Amino acid sequence: MKAKIFSSILVSVLVSALMGFAMARKGGVDNGIGPIKSVTLGKIDQSLVSEGSSIFYSKCYLCHSINQTKLAPPLHGVAKKQTPVFIMNYLLNTAEMQAKDPTIKALMEQFSNVPKMPDQQLTKDQARAVLEFLRTIE
Repeated sequence: MKAKIFSSILVSVLVSALMGFAMARKGGVDNGIGPIKSVTLGKIDQSLVSEGSSIFYSKCYLCHSINQTKLAPPLHGVAKKQTPVFIMNYLLNTAEMQAKDPTIKALMEQFSNVPKMPDQQLTKDQARAVLEFLRTIE
């Protein structure tokens, strides 16, 4: 039991460190690779949160949990560790980021026993809703 807890904590620390690596790129900002160049955030939009939560639990939750490692890293705090642009670009341009982005490639090496994240075929509006949901799980 203690080994499982330690392992879970270790994975969380490694994921945080790898996500922090992204901030060291490009003068402190890593926006990933994709169509999104900027995102303006304001007050949390509860209607987007609701839509994003539905998308998350229908498309993402099989592999991602909020606080525990499942098949892929937990997503608690990801909206503080990554830029909004990075998150949306990964949701919209998954395959290219898996092939080219150093942060994503490092995570994929850590979770090498897991298949690559599939393209979820999200629209920009849906990706924005997922981002809004992720902002609430910090």
